[in-house]
Amino acid sequence: MDNDKLDFISPNFISLLKNADENATAKWGKMNFQQMVEHVADFFKVSSGKIQFLLVTPAEHLPKYREFLLSDKTFRENTKAPTEVLGEEPLPIRSFDTSAAIG
Repeated sequence: MDNDKLDFISPNFISLLKNADENATAKWGKMNFQQMVEHVADFFKVSSGKIQFLLVTPAEHLPKYREFLLSDKTFRENTKAPTEVLGEEPLPIRSFDTSAAIG
C-alpha cells in the first residue's frame, strides 16, 4: 500500500469520522452513520485476518475479484456483500455510541 493511502487510513480517516455529521442523511445504502463506522471497522478486521468467514465466492472468480480489490477502481453504490456474510439488512449497532465505535 502506498504512503498516501496509508496516511488516509491512519490518522486522516479517523479524524474525518470524528468530525463528520453523524446525523447526515446517507446518499445511498441502508446504514446509519454508526453502522457504517462499525462496518468499516469490521472490514479492516477481515482484511487483516482478525475476522474470518467461510469462502462463499466460487474459486474460479477469485483471481478477478483479487485484481479488482488491488486496483484503484471504486465500488459501485449499493454493492452488496453475499447474503451468507451480511444478510439483507444492516447489522444492529454494537457500540454505546458513535464515539465508542470510532475508538
